[in-house]
Order: sequence, then structure tokens, then C-alpha cells
Amino acid sequence: MTVLPEGEVATPFADVAPDQQFAADIAWLAQRGITTGWDEPDGTRTFRPLTHLNRDAMAAFLHRLAGSPEVTRPATSPFADVAESDQFYDEILWLHQQGISTGWQESDGTRTFRPLEPIARDAMAAFLYRLADAEDAPVTTTPFTDVAPTDQYATEIAWAARTGITTGWTGNDGTALYRPLEPINRDAIAAFLHRFDTRTG
Repeated sequence: MTVLPEGEVATPFADVAPDQQFAADIAWLAQRGITTGWDEPDGTRTFRPLTHLNRDAMAAFLHRLAGSPEVTRPATSPFADVAESDQFYDEILWLHQQGISTGWQESDGTRTFRPLEPIARDAMAAFLYRLADAEDAPVTTTPFTDVAPTDQYATEIAWAARTGITTGWTGNDGTALYRPLEPINRDAIAAFLHRFDTRTG
């Protein structure tokens, strides 16, 4: 048995080194069955940590985090761009049924989920806030200089910071940044979900 240096964690993925940032979170994600990664032609499994996480995969991750509850399929999909034959259809349905995602109202009257778009950091905060059934009061200040109290999801982002789910970045001027509209990589979502699972508020 190989003994790793302190602070290093082995994962089942060939593309995640034991000393890599978020390796422990990725290992936890795999242990919980929230991710399985990809089978590669050489017989290894990969996680693709620096790939953006799409919205359909986010639905799958949250559904598994919640224990993979049973989903009742409606007569028709609530989203014009999500079909019954699509991967993660049930998981997206569950997200909608739980009120975690409502998608977008389109000009033709339909609603869309945009499953193959990367999920942005502000929407991620909103999804986790709704999954937690949190009820924070609207914020008047935020801990991040790039998130104004009037911004969409400002309350949800402030909640994510308060509960330790996110720490953001320290800018060159020493201020805290959240970068709300940036897409999330798969390694970072492992960290967010792990912190969500162990949050204290």
C-alpha cells in the first residue's frame, strides 16, 4: 500500500494527482457516488477537472447529492430543449420539480433549461441556496466587490460565503472577488459540493 505525504489524497481518476488542488474534494465526490467520470480507451478513468461543468451535469450532481430520489415523469417535458431521451432528463426534471431551477422564459412562450451551457458561479450559488431551502433576508452589503446587493443572486452568493461554501479570490488590490458570471470547472464544483455537505449554517 502506497503511503502518500500528509495533505495528499488518492483519487480513482488518472488525471487528478494526489497533490492537486481540490483532490480531496474530488475523492469525496467519487466516494459519495456523485461522479463516476469517464472510461478511457486505455482502461483508466478520468475526471477532467479543468473542464467546465454543464448545467445538465450540475443537475445530475445535485440529484445524487440529495440521495438520487425517485422522479415522476410528467406527460411532457417542462423545458422545450430537454427531451425524454436526453441524458440526465430525470435529474433535470427533479431540479425543476424541487424549484431549484426554473430555466428561462423564451419569447415564444416556452421555457428552456439550456442543458449544455456551462453553469455560471452565480447560478451555482442559487441552486445550492434553493437545495438547502435557505431563507436569508435580502442583503444590503456583500463580501465581494464584484457583487452588488442589487445583483441577481446577491443574497444567494452572500449565503454561500457566509456558510463557507465559497471563499472567492483576493484581487490585486486586496479586495475579495466572486466572479459571478464565470463558468465553473469540475474541480471547483467538487469543492463547492463538499463544503455544502459539511456547512454549518
